[in-house]
Amino acid sequence: MKKNLLSIGLLFCIGAIFSCSKNVQLPATDVTPINPLSDYIVTPDSTDGFTFKFTSLAKNSIRSEWRFGDDTLSLEQNPVHTYLSAGDPAKKFIYTADLRTVSKTGDISHKYKDIVIKPDNILQMLAATTANANELKFGVTAKGDIASTAWTFIDQGPFGAPGATTTSSSATPLKTYVINTVNVVNLTVTTKKGSVATISRKATTAGVVQDITQTRIGYVCSDENFAKPTENSGQMVDGNSTITKFVMGSSKTLTFPFTANFTFPAPVVVKMYAIGNCGDVPKRDPKTWTVEGSNDGINWTVLDSQATTKNFYDTQTANGATTDAQRYWKLFYFPIKNPRAFSQYRWNVSANWGDAKMQTSEFQLYK
Repeated sequence: MKKNLLSIGLLFCIGAIFSCSKNVQLPATDVTPINPLSDYIVTPDSTDGFTFKFTSLAKNSIRSEWRFGDDTLSLEQNPVHTYLSAGDPAKKFIYTADLRTVSKTGDISHKYKDIVIKPDNILQMLAATTANANELKFGVTAKGDIASTAWTFIDQGPFGAPGATTTSSSATPLKTYVINTVNVVNLTVTTKKGSVATISRKATTAGVVQDITQTRIGYVCSDENFAKPTENSGQMVDGNSTITKFVMGSSKTLTFPFTANFTFPAPVVVKMYAIGNCGDVPKRDPKTWTVEGSNDGINWTVLDSQATTKNFYDTQTANGATTDAQRYWKLFYFPIKNPRAFSQYRWNVSANWGDAKMQTSEFQLYK
């Protein structure tokens, strides 16, 4: 009996020892964080404007997570990514790519870079005259393999209003235009990888033209409207020909010649220009002027000269306009017969229609 009690007591003590040992806690050991470094280079594909190679330069990482700014994710080390569109024009066609790296201690690092995919850098619209009068044959070159094209032609109607709209899926559609009209052409291209881009151009009987006014690096006028800033010279080049205007002669007596000088970063061939009238006082329209080019700002070459016989309001009336809506806030286009490359262009107005002020809604240059 005593032996049994001794055995039971011994087992109890041994159990107590093991039970106590489970509650023993070792001293905490500090873990030194390993900070990863996220970095990478982006290499555009030379043959596809939507495709980029992302090469990681990350250090101290065990995992990479790539987010390309278009709701896609890759866990590859050095992924190649094709975007399916040029992105949002309101965001200037910019995607923000993010490389997120993680170290073995769980520490995280990010590296962000902007990826710009502009449709104008991917697509080039072509238009050549044919043997038929006023007919153009359109085409397109693309940085990528084209799977399909979709054309929308919006013709200029009477008095500058939009006219008929036609479409085509041909790679090289033919289109006939009315002389002295400027028409809208929209082109959407889908590549064989599924990427989509759209560009819009203006076309005349001479071919495709593009407004380059906003690409200028300098702009100087001989007169300024300090009396009413909402009608200053900036309104003449703001791209809005239906609301804003530049009124010259408001701050001081208007003297001729009035000049507006445009400087571009490199010589460019201007094929056409446009002048917009405003919503009142036709006698303020310009009457006689020249458009000139220069490469040094000293020696000027006359490219076009106009001595109009009617103001813009009366010109529209003679064309059949019956309402002020058809006469006012219109753009009037003037081709340059022998265009050449210049880095500076000058609009030189020598007279208006007799008012003490002169005004215009817009002045635009097209290459």
